[in-house]
Amino acid sequence: MVLWYYSKHDYKFTFETATLAFFNKYPNPYASHVLSVDVLDRRITDGKLHTTRLIKKEGKLPRFMKPFLGKMSMSSWIVEKTIVDPHTKEMVTYQSNLDHKKFIRVEEYTTFKSNPDNSTTTVAFSVKFSSNFAGFGIKNKIESWSHNKFKENIKNTKLGMAYVMEECQRRTHEQLKC
Repeated sequence: MVLWYYSKHDYKFTFETATLAFFNKYPNPYASHVLSVDVLDRRITDGKLHTTRLIKKEGKLPRFMKPFLGKMSMSSWIVEKTIVDPHTKEMVTYQSNLDHKKFIRVEEYTTFKSNPDNSTTTVAFSVKFSSNFAGFGIKNKIESWSHNKFKENIKNTKLGMAYVMEECQRRTHEQLKC
């Protein structure tokens, strides 16, 4: 069984502020689990900004998984690919874990779209949870746990993004006063 999670949220910030915040969202007080972010590639093709980043996160696994993992690291590497189209004011992102795929693979698809008056930005998430762990009949349990954990964590993601957007806006206003 593969599980999906869908969510949509409107931020009361322009597309420019929302995308700037996305690329600067770490560190923030709601993301202490993110250990590092590195840009692997950044280029402009056909007027669109393409970025690939490598993110290292630390997480907790449910107790029922520990006997199967042994001394496996609780940190995970995530690849993030982003395309920003400044003309249509749309940004699409893709994130997926690079390790622990036997146990769980999480693929996140996100779209940022400017609303017609450009005063707000709509962010839509689609997240796929799939496990290849066939042993002991816990595949569905792993996917369900991951789905529920993501559902809990999305609140902090939204709060973290809002925090960074407010900081970006505050700094912009401070610079304009000079």
